[in-house]
Amino acid sequence: MSQPFKQTFDFEAMFQPLIQIIEKITDCPVVPNAQVASAKKPPFITYYPLTFDDPIFSDATANEGQFETTVSLDVFADSLSQGMQKSGDLRSYLLDPYVRQWLRTNARITIQSATAPHSRSVTALPFHAVHHHGFDLTIQYWRHYTSPIDVINAVEGFFDTEKEDE
Repeated sequence: MSQPFKQTFDFEAMFQPLIQIIEKITDCPVVPNAQVASAKKPPFITYYPLTFDDPIFSDATANEGQFETTVSLDVFADSLSQGMQKSGDLRSYLLDPYVRQWLRTNARITIQSATAPHSRSVTALPFHAVHHHGFDLTIQYWRHYTSPIDVINAVEGFFDTEKEDE
């Protein structure tokens, strides 16, 4: 194989506009869940994709179509009220028609649903006391990948419906 395998989809680029709007809404830094220990101090938001590349229409192809991702969004805060407030505000704004339209237009992401915010549990954090609240956000996006393999769509003359002369 002369051509090396390439990235079929850029998840980081897809998440970037969502992260930007979350930072604007909450006025907090947003970090991947794996980097929670590197966050300086609360309040901050983490995200973690729970499922991704789930076909919407049960399409058999993983190359092109509309797909869904469920992302866990978590607010870490110093106080119970701050955590609840930021989590509730974030969910409300992400479901707001203005924000949904902005994401659809600028990021080609459609917000499908958001679960109710819940208190969440986490252990072994580098903070003394932290309140942790979050919810799961389901988004849809278009994924397109073209295989380097030629695909035969039709064979000329193979499906002629005219009867042959007898």
